[in-house]
Amino acid sequence: MILARYILREHIVPFFFGLLLLTTILIMNKLFISIWSIVGRGVPGNLVISLLWLSLPSIITLTVPMAVLVSVLMAFGRLSADLEIVAIKVAGLNPLKLIISPLVLSLLLTLTMIWFNNHILPDANHRLKNLTIDISQKKPAFRISAMTLIRDFEDYDILARDVDHRTGKIYDVTITEKDEGRMIISQKGTVDTRGDAVYIHLLGGEIHETDPYDATKYRKVTFKEHTIVLPVDTAFIRKERSYRGERELSAEGLRDRIYQIRRKSPTSPARERSIARLKVEYHKKFAIPISCVIFTIMGVPLAMKIRRKGITGGFGVSLLFFMFYYICLIGGEKLGDRAVIPAWLSMWFANIVLGTIGLILCIRSK
Repeated sequence: MILARYILREHIVPFFFGLLLLTTILIMNKLFISIWSIVGRGVPGNLVISLLWLSLPSIITLTVPMAVLVSVLMAFGRLSADLEIVAIKVAGLNPLKLIISPLVLSLLLTLTMIWFNNHILPDANHRLKNLTIDISQKKPAFRISAMTLIRDFEDYDILARDVDHRTGKIYDVTITEKDEGRMIISQKGTVDTRGDAVYIHLLGGEIHETDPYDATKYRKVTFKEHTIVLPVDTAFIRKERSYRGERELSAEGLRDRIYQIRRKSPTSPARERSIARLKVEYHKKFAIPISCVIFTIMGVPLAMKIRRKGITGGFGVSLLFFMFYYICLIGGEKLGDRAVIPAWLSMWFANIVLGTIGLILCIRSK
C-alpha cells in the first residue's frame, strides 16, 4: 500500500503539468484559427472568450489520455533511471506489479471521460456550433482584397484588380448590382468606411445596364464621378437552434438517430454514409477514453526500458505516440465516415495496435 501511494504521488505532478501544457497548446492553436475566421466582423471580446471556453471540452477529451501517457513515462522513467526499479527487483518484487495503482487510476479516468463525453461534450459542441453560425452570419466590417470577389453585401458583388490599403485606393473596379442587372466599371476609386456605411467613390467609368423586361434593350452610361453608399449591418443576434449534429449527441442520442434513419429512410449509399458517420461518433466516445488504460499498459514497461527521466524524456517519447494516435484518429474518422472501413475499426485501430505493443512489452518485462 505504501509503495502504491508512492507510485501515485509520482504521477500527480506530471499528469497535471502535461494536461495544462497540452491543453494550453491546443487552446492557443484554436485561438489563432478563430482570429482568422472572425477578424473584421466586430465580434466582442467576451464572445471570443466564449468561443474558446466552449472549445475546451473537445480539447480536454484528447489531452487527458495524452497527459496519462506523459505522467506514466515521466514517473516510471525516473524510477528506472534512479535504479529504484532495480531495488524493487532485488527486494523480490515483480516490477510489473507497480502498474496496478496507475492502472486503477486510468480506469477511473476512463469512466470519468466516458461520462464527460456523453453529458458535457455534446452540450458544449451544440452551443459552440450555434455560436459559430451566429458569428459567421454577422455582416463583417468591409474589407477588400485584390483579385478577390467580395460578396459581403446583399445587393452588390465587388471585384478590384489592385488595392492600396495605405491610401484606400482601388484600381480596375467592377461592381455588379445583383437585383438590377447593372454593372459598374471604373479605372480607379477610393474606399472609405464611416460609421455603419461604406463609401465607394469611383473616378471615370461606365454603367452597363440591360432592361429586365426586354433583353434586347441595352444602355451604357459614362461618368466622371460616381459614389455608392453601402450599409454595413453590425448587429449580432444570438439564435438557439434545436437540431443537433452527430457531435452534439450523446451515445444514446446517436443510437436513437441511427434507429430513426433506418426506420424512415430507404436503403441507399447516402443512408449508409449517414449511419456510418453516427457510428464513428458513437465509437469515438468510448475509444478515446479507453486510451487512458492503453497508454498506461504500454507506458509502464516502455519507461522501464528507455530509462529516461525529466520533462524532455517524457514528452519526447510521448510525442511519437501522440502523432501516431492522432493520425489514426483523423484518418480513421474520414475512412469511417465514408463507410470505407467499419466504424468500430476506424476508432479502435490505434487502441488495438498500441494495446498489442503494450502487452508484448509487459510480457517481455517479466
